[in-house]
Amino acid sequence: MPISREHALLIIKYLLDHPTFYFPFVLVCKGYASNTYKDDDFVEIIPSDDYENLVENRHYDTFELWENVQKLDVETLQLMSKGFIEHIMAHSIETELLENAKKYRALWKEELWESTDIEKFAQNEYFGAKAEGFEESLEIFKKHLASSYM
Repeated sequence: MPISREHALLIIKYLLDHPTFYFPFVLVCKGYASNTYKDDDFVEIIPSDDYENLVENRHYDTFELWENVQKLDVETLQLMSKGFIEHIMAHSIETELLENAKKYRALWKEELWESTDIEKFAQNEYFGAKAEGFEESLEIFKKHLASSYM
């Protein structure tokens, strides 16, 4: 799974600060074994050996996490479970926001903008505001979700 340089450095720093923590992934960097810019090989990063060099050299900016599930302890299983639950819940929240945005957008009628019937006008404004609120919430949610995983 590709990850940003910032996330890679945060992971390495966390692993350095918590040496007993089991991280069920191998962090790899493209072209790290070579000084050439055309090296397409990924090399495993060893936090204690590579952190300072990676911080100092911004050339290394292509990182990935590769699965390394060998010894799952209770803490790792709990963290993985939470990740799956968050993913499932995020999908559920996104679906609910989208359904509500569509529902209220369908109730809103552009031609009622100039209605002289104050009740119809107010109800239509309510539907429009609700639709906009759900649409904006959905955009914020998607933006947050995208930034949390990359």
